[in-house]
Amino acid sequence: MKGDEKMVRRGNSNCVLLIDDDPHIHDLVVFHLEDRVGSVISAHDAKSGRSLAIQERPALILLDIRMPGEDGVSLCRQLQTHPETREIPVVFLTGCEEQDQLAEAFEAGAVDYIKKPICRTELLARVMARLRAKSTLDRIREQARIDGLTGLGNRAALDECLAEKSLDWEKEGLDYSLAILDLDHFKRINDQHGHRMGDEVLSAAASAISRISRPYDRLFRYGGDEFVAIISGEDSSDAFRVVERMVEAVRGIKLRSSRGEVHLTCSAGLVSPSAAPGIVEPNQVLEFADRALYHAKSQGRDCALVYSSRL
Repeated sequence: MKGDEKMVRRGNSNCVLLIDDDPHIHDLVVFHLEDRVGSVISAHDAKSGRSLAIQERPALILLDIRMPGEDGVSLCRQLQTHPETREIPVVFLTGCEEQDQLAEAFEAGAVDYIKKPICRTELLARVMARLRAKSTLDRIREQARIDGLTGLGNRAALDECLAEKSLDWEKEGLDYSLAILDLDHFKRINDQHGHRMGDEVLSAAASAISRISRPYDRLFRYGGDEFVAIISGEDSSDAFRVVERMVEAVRGIKLRSSRGEVHLTCSAGLVSPSAAPGIVEPNQVLEFADRALYHAKSQGRDCALVYSSRL
C-alpha cells in the first residue's frame, strides 16, 4: 500500500472504501465502522481511490463530494462507467445540503449522502442499510445468472465471463481455453423417452462435467443440450485433457427409463485464443469452438477436437 492509503481488515466480507482528503474523517469513519464491517480501505484523492475501487471492488464507497483536484462528482461518473465498479453503490459525504449540488451528485450515480460533521448514528444506519441492500441485490443478480435445471451458469453468466477473459487476454496476455460440449442424439432421447428423461439427462451430464472441472474453471449451460467450459491456464494441452475427461465422464452415464436404459455420449470442440490468431471478439471464440465441435460430430461423435486453421 502507498503512504496515503491504509486498510483495517476484519473477518467480515463486507468492504467499505472511503475516499476523502481529510485525515480526521478517515480516523472517525474507521473508528465507527471497523467493528461493523469486514474492512475499511482509505484513499485521500480521486486517483488512488479509483485504483482501489477497481482493485478491491468494495461493497460500498463513501466519497467526499469536494476534494482538491478531481472532485467526487466527477469520480463518481467515472466509476459508474467502468465495468468493474459500476455496480458498487456510492454514498457521498457532504458538508452542505445545496439542492443543486445534491441533484448533481445523484445524477452522477450516487445512491445516498451523509452530512458532515459525521454523526455516528447516521453513519452506521446509512452504511449498514446500503450494505444489506447490496448483499440482497448481489444474491438476486447471482440467481439470475444460474440455469435452474442444471445449476450451472446461464448464457448471461457465460457472456459476462467470456468478456472478462477476453479482456484479460487482450490486456494482460492471460490465455484460456473454451470448449463447447454437445450431447449426442439428444433429440432422439427426448423423442423416445420423454422430456422428463431429457431433463434427467441434462442434469446428469452437468453433474458429470462438474466433477471433472477444477475449482478455477467455469461451467455454463449454453442452451438446449450444449454446455460450455472455460478453462483457465496457458497450456491448451492441459485444457484438452480436461475436456477429454469430461467426454469420458458423460460416456459413463447410464440412466434407467420405463422404455429401457439410456446411454449418453457427447462431442466437444475446444479453442484457445493464443492458437487462433483470427479471434478478435468474444463471440468469435464461441464460433471457432463450434467449428471444432462440428468436426468432432462429423468424425463419429463421442470425442473432442481442438480448433485449427485446417478445420
